Amino acid sequence: MSLLKNSSYILTLLSLFGFLLTWQRSAFSLFFLIPIFLTLFWEFFLFLKLRKNIIKEATLIKGSLFYRISMGDFYLYIFSFFLAIFGLVSLFLNFLNLEKIDFVFIFIILPLLMIFLKKELHLQFVDNAYNDFRIVVIASFFTALFYAFYGLFFTYNELLNLELFSRKIIAYKSASFVYFDFLSEFLHFVSNLKFFIFSYFGYLGFRALNFIFDFFNFFMFCSLLAFVFNFVLKIKIKIIVLFLCFIMVLGNYFLKEQRNNVLKSEQEQILLWMNNFNFLKDNNLSLIQKEKDLFEKDLKDL
Repeated sequence: MSLLKNSSYILTLLSLFGFLLTWQRSAFSLFFLIPIFLTLFWEFFLFLKLRKNIIKEATLIKGSLFYRISMGDFYLYIFSFFLAIFGLVSLFLNFLNLEKIDFVFIFIILPLLMIFLKKELHLQFVDNAYNDFRIVVIASFFTALFYAFYGLFFTYNELLNLELFSRKIIAYKSASFVYFDFLSEFLHFVSNLKFFIFSYFGYLGFRALNFIFDFFNFFMFCSLLAFVFNFVLKIKIKIIVLFLCFIMVLGNYFLKEQRNNVLKSEQEQILLWMNNFNFLKDNNLSLIQKEKDLFEKDLKDL
């Protein structure tokens, strides 16, 4: 039984690696998401079940009608199922938009923080799914905070004008599977559109908004991923997990990414719309309309 459990922990971790390494090259990478979905489902179910039992014991009289009604777990399975779907979709979309430096935070810093917290807080908290949730939140919070500060001080995102924006949206991570390719293109476009919009707030506003956005977005991402690591780190020899994570980060660093290098027709159309919008904004749309009305009036008089 112990061997089977340890194998399931390693399988989940390797499935995570498998998807991240193959999604650009094959549609079959979707199969790697199945163990991740099952892990999320199981972790959410354990947390919700323990939470229900704590609330039930604190608020209901044993043997009462409501106490007996709440004995079943069917609705918890349903709720956990939909939570797992939401979590998997969120992780999937974030996976498509990861940069190489992000792997350091999610595969080195996050699991190290979780191991440290589990070790330091084991005398403060009972070892159960409810307190695992606290560790997930705390570890995700500090990982996201480190990530946001790294972006603030060590990553230079220049203010984007339309010309820079048009160059940056080209180089998204391309994929052989058409749906993955479209999603990657869309996410890359949205990410650069965010920088383009933030640029209107000036340099300080741009940096502040980036910091806030990076923190909250990475916190949500890490919170979901931490549930997966919470399951994986139940393995007795935790150094195995850290070793595999280190190999993953190192391998990804040397892995060549597939990037698009041609402006696509839909990108060109969007840029045309944005260029027209900028032209109208720069030339005062209300003034143009006023001159048009005046011209039509003069034309009628003539």
